[in-house]
Amino acid sequence: MQIFHFLHVFWFIISLCNASDDGLTTEVTWDPYSLSVSGERVFIYSAEFHYQRLPVPELWLDVFQKFKANGFNAISPAISWSLSLVHLPCESELPLVNKLSVYFFWSYHSPSKGVYDFETPGKDLQRLFDTAKEAGLYVVARAGPYCNAETNAGGLALYLSDGSGGRLRTSDQTYYESWLPWIQAVGKIIADNQITNGGPVILNQIENELQETVHQANNTLVLYMEQVESAFRDAGVIVPFSSNEKGERSQSWSTDYEDVGGAVNVYGLDSYPGGLSCTNPNSGFNVVRNYYQWFQNYSFTQPEYFPEFEGGYFTPWGGSFYDDCTAELSPDFPDVYYKNNIGQKTTLLNLYMAFGGTNWGQSAAPVVYTSYDYSAPLRETRQIRDKMSQNKLIGLFTRVSGDLLETNMEGNGTNYTSDASIWTWALRNPDTGAAFYTLQHATSSSRDSTTFSLNVNTSRGPLVLQNINLNGRQSKIVVTDYKFGRHTLLYSTADILTYGTFDEDVIALYSDIGQMSSFAFRDSSNVTYQTFGQSTNFTASTLNGTSTFIYVQGSGSTVVQFSNGAVFYLLDTATAWTFSAPATTSNPNVSPDSHVFVIGPYLVRSADVTDSAVHLTGDTSNSTTIEVYAGNNTQALTWNGSPVTARWTSYGSLIASLAGPSNQTVTLPVLTSWLTADSLPEASLNYSDSGTAWRLCNKTTTLSPTPPLTLPVLFSSDYSFYTGIKVYRGRFLGAASGANVTISGGVAAGASAWLNGVLVGSYPGNASVDIFNLLLTFPPSALVTDSSTENVLTVLTDYTGHDETSTRNGVENPRGILGASLFSNSTSPSNTTTATNFTSWQIAGNAGGSSPLDSVRGPLNEGGLYGERVGFHLPGFPFTSSHSSTSSSSPTLPTFTPGSPLTGLPSSGVSWYTTTFSLNIAENLDVPLGIRLSAPAGTIARVQLFINGYQYGKFVPHIGPQTTFPVPPGILNMQGENLLGLSLWAMTDEGARLDGVEVVSYGVYESGFGFGGIDGGILQPGWEEERMLYG
Repeated sequence: MQIFHFLHVFWFIISLCNASDDGLTTEVTWDPYSLSVSGERVFIYSAEFHYQRLPVPELWLDVFQKFKANGFNAISPAISWSLSLVHLPCESELPLVNKLSVYFFWSYHSPSKGVYDFETPGKDLQRLFDTAKEAGLYVVARAGPYCNAETNAGGLALYLSDGSGGRLRTSDQTYYESWLPWIQAVGKIIADNQITNGGPVILNQIENELQETVHQANNTLVLYMEQVESAFRDAGVIVPFSSNEKGERSQSWSTDYEDVGGAVNVYGLDSYPGGLSCTNPNSGFNVVRNYYQWFQNYSFTQPEYFPEFEGGYFTPWGGSFYDDCTAELSPDFPDVYYKNNIGQKTTLLNLYMAFGGTNWGQSAAPVVYTSYDYSAPLRETRQIRDKMSQNKLIGLFTRVSGDLLETNMEGNGTNYTSDASIWTWALRNPDTGAAFYTLQHATSSSRDSTTFSLNVNTSRGPLVLQNINLNGRQSKIVVTDYKFGRHTLLYSTADILTYGTFDEDVIALYSDIGQMSSFAFRDSSNVTYQTFGQSTNFTASTLNGTSTFIYVQGSGSTVVQFSNGAVFYLLDTATAWTFSAPATTSNPNVSPDSHVFVIGPYLVRSADVTDSAVHLTGDTSNSTTIEVYAGNNTQALTWNGSPVTARWTSYGSLIASLAGPSNQTVTLPVLTSWLTADSLPEASLNYSDSGTAWRLCNKTTTLSPTPPLTLPVLFSSDYSFYTGIKVYRGRFLGAASGANVTISGGVAAGASAWLNGVLVGSYPGNASVDIFNLLLTFPPSALVTDSSTENVLTVLTDYTGHDETSTRNGVENPRGILGASLFSNSTSPSNTTTATNFTSWQIAGNAGGSSPLDSVRGPLNEGGLYGERVGFHLPGFPFTSSHSSTSSSSPTLPTFTPGSPLTGLPSSGVSWYTTTFSLNIAENLDVPLGIRLSAPAGTIARVQLFINGYQYGKFVPHIGPQTTFPVPPGILNMQGENLLGLSLWAMTDEGARLDGVEVVSYGVYESGFGFGGIDGGILQPGWEEERMLYG
């Protein structure tokens, strides 16, 4: 035994000696098995979160607590090392590390060159890091400069869209000078929040999916990576660098493969293997089984890391809405795909997305619409899906399974079982002998239910484990020689959920209803037991001195108390989803003696055991029984601060009842008392475009890589208007029979044109077209033929975002009008490259352009509609009376009159509709709300939804798919008045109306979070008279 102990410690010391670091800190190290933080191995089970897509800082903690409660974690083994002492520690030294992956979007923080906002509420990075630390989450920082992420311009600053940024994502000097100030600014904040400074940051990613296709030291991409790495180091970032390979498409930035420069410390591979369909649930579901070999080929000295693995997927304009994507939403997905990754030795796994959020304002890239739900485990409404609950089962297992963090691939294939339709991954810890057999159908899309036997090797010799069943699209991890507390399982054919060390060792197993499972103790024989709860036909036998137990999983929970001091919870899968293991420490390192077990509630946010009482905070969706296992010293229970009458069970738990929200009534308002005003006065011949809002289009050259089709240059970015709808006014003298106008607005964008107030053409938009032509025919009756009076062509162009770099020139693809020319009956309606016979062009975009007036909502919220420029959407706008400015140069705002969007416009144009509504949601409730819009079939229109100043929805009924738009607390005042605005753009002279505008609820939850304490005031700055200058 002493020899075994010596060899065990010896090989552990050798492994520590072989751990790598970046030469700047040893707080984060790595080896071929796993990452280590503060000297302890960790399993990184990480959640991708984009704070831009949830601009209410108070809700970041809500999301982070849900991440932690649902198993996103990492753990080190039971062996600890210090320079002064080598020992085999007790189980209480097992850590848990929770981790968060976060993009930082340059475009969100920097409206113009040299201007950075890291302090207004939704952009407060220090608060973000502090909140992550409060929730017990480590952070992987991903600041680009380029991010992709289906966000506007892929996260690059929008002021690069005029072509001034040089050759993007290369070592080009102009591009370098553009991004360097961003990395210097954000890098300093990241550096201040590294683990070495007491913060949560443990890794820093360089760039995003940048493919190294040429392995030469002087290649521009190699030089660019080195530039970015040097910039982060100069900013003080000393934690290891990581990267993310764009699928198995190249071999990039690994020190283990053709390292000519630019390589990072920890290589990562992104993978989205699902191939699923929202309309055919039987398609796809094919796992990838070459990950292990890929990492062995290209990063063999490093742990297997997925910086992005499919947590869901986006759907495009005109596609299916996320709620319809049943295969992507299925809890089978994490069960099959993530266990497949674990079977291939993965120990760093980040789910993209874990929470998608909302592309509010103009924050989306053209490939997506307002919702970024992503079919993620946590819904856009912050609700926990079944898919998230299945994630929890995996996360809680990896959190306590220390032996999983140092395994070798023993073998894989279909020869481990009695049925060749079953695939097995076999991992074994070389030190402890513990093994992990991941089982799934060889054809992973199979819906067959298959029963088979499995051949395993154990410390007691080879065994054949009988009557294992896999349902279709199910995986299991069968363990052997699995230590939990003072006990060791020789094997278990049921999945292990987690275990805890209380007065007794308590372990939870789960299986589907009706599945036969078995387990055996390694070192205990002749144990007796007592069962409680649901019947499972639990039987025992002894074979070669080993106590073996067989049962058929029933519905609910069965508890088995053994005479050797072990307690087993046997749960069906759906009941396991209600199982929680909240930590009793605020430290991210959570050991098996630092959590309690809870069954029943929808969510358990936190736990504390003091004065012989268990104090829990959490949420309930209905009345439920709660069971708590916290050890024999606990005598009482509180829930959300209130005592709960509980009874003891004979096996050591507390059971009580929670009322839930069922006794509280939520009444939603009906939207009435609408007011309306014109929001396209610019279509009128007599409108004056000489004010502050307007800029003369007078440039004859551009830095854009796309040449203009006509002059002057009409690209909106050349005049510092980047986001949202733009309004153009082109003048010409004399008669013309029509015009050819070429427009780029992003896929699904559209445009309309009016000649002297008369509609002369529209392009309704197409989900696959980003550049289109308006071939306009001018009716003679609309033309002004007086040679001294100019005609005015007003062109309204929509905008679905700037492109990511995967589309031609990315952010540098121009937006707005690419060219415009007049034609007569004797000329062809084709564009020319010479000057047109328009005498002038003016453009209006968002108020302030690159210096937006609203710093709180930020540079991505508004566009250039008249109502947006003058502030119809802002709280405090004077709707009920005509308001004249004290300045003689400011226009008089229009008077709003009664009018409903359900009546709408009788012809083309843009009208603004507004109303207010009050909410009175109890402070102890979480009630996710949204606005549902509908329009009659055949309606050709574009609608923007504004809530308290925030654009929180783009409704395009003739393209779709989105009709209901979630709006979070903080944007909504849950206990007070709210301002709702709609801009309704009718694109034909048939007009347009809506046939439904309503407030809807997604659910009601009694909560201890304190949603009633969210004050939206600071997030909702009101209207100011300065806005009148932009009329």
